[in-house]
Amino acid sequence: MAESMADIPENSTPGAGEAASPERPQRIVVLRDFCTRTKGADCERCALACPKDAISFSEDGMPLIDADACTRCGICLGICDTFSSTRVTMADLHGRMRRIALRGEDVVVTCKENVFPGLEPAANVVVLPCLACLSPEFWTLLLAENIPVKVAADLSYCADCERAGEMGEMLAAHAIETAETWSGRSVGALDVIPEKENLLKDLADPAGVDRRSAFTNLVGDVSDIASGKRRLRNSEVLQEFYERRERSRALARLNLGNGIEFNDFVPEGRTRKTLQPKRRLLLEALERDPSLASRIPLVISETDYEQCTNALACTQVCPTGARFPNPGDGSLAFDARYCIGCGLCVDVCPEGAVELVETTAEALLYEDEPTQE
Repeated sequence: MAESMADIPENSTPGAGEAASPERPQRIVVLRDFCTRTKGADCERCALACPKDAISFSEDGMPLIDADACTRCGICLGICDTFSSTRVTMADLHGRMRRIALRGEDVVVTCKENVFPGLEPAANVVVLPCLACLSPEFWTLLLAENIPVKVAADLSYCADCERAGEMGEMLAAHAIETAETWSGRSVGALDVIPEKENLLKDLADPAGVDRRSAFTNLVGDVSDIASGKRRLRNSEVLQEFYERRERSRALARLNLGNGIEFNDFVPEGRTRKTLQPKRRLLLEALERDPSLASRIPLVISETDYEQCTNALACTQVCPTGARFPNPGDGSLAFDARYCIGCGLCVDVCPEGAVELVETTAEALLYEDEPTQE
């Protein structure tokens, strides 16, 4: 069946400010570790992007979702890593698209607004609540992997869409155009959504096909099923295995730490690194094709070491662990791959030695180890 995120329903979790209840299952969750507001940053991109003003913030900065106002469009997923669906994660979705490509098929992406009653999308069709669910980083990874992806959606429907409206069209178009600029590749387009094959279609509606030919075709299909040939062609067991193995190898090549690391130069004796999911997607795309890096703009922090006295105040507020004491000698270390340009380090530095600078994703490429400064 077609992969679908269209059933992402109303959501409210204990982390989002409401207790879960049997009547309102948890489907979109708020992940505190990825929210920079809870660390003191003045960010409100999710609230600004929400087409229904369904997102607000608690006193400690935690995003709150108004389940009654939320239309389950999923735009927040494409805007910020803080939001995730418990039904289908972006990693799940990416894996599904890769398996479709491994079968030798095009990946066709559409939205629920374009799926009319009676239409059964084919198995290579991914149905989203809104195309804006997918971030530029997600599209970039697909294109970097040379996955043949096409959009089958009439964007003129966006204006009347009760889920996301024109905000969905604007953000989806921006994400795709950005990914095409970054990758130098293009997302294709289809006028119609491929439909699910029906073995009895020719017999039920034999227009243009004589009954003998239709019956012969049906017998051939049934024979394939009985012999296991069709099952083998459609099976995703091997594709899933190869996808998991290849993904694990790619992440191993990136040599990324994510989690708790012991460090004698911090009060608790350990540091924590948190890699934002969208940054991970971008790093995987760069691992696939490093030539993309020069076309991808970034904003990251930079230290003037003539002014820096190694007070390490920046390491205490860094929400991702991009700045940390070198476990070897306690000096300031920096891993640009984790830096998201939140600016917290700029505000807290007592010497004013830190600033945000515009650069490219080339700063994320390392031949050996990240800079230990």
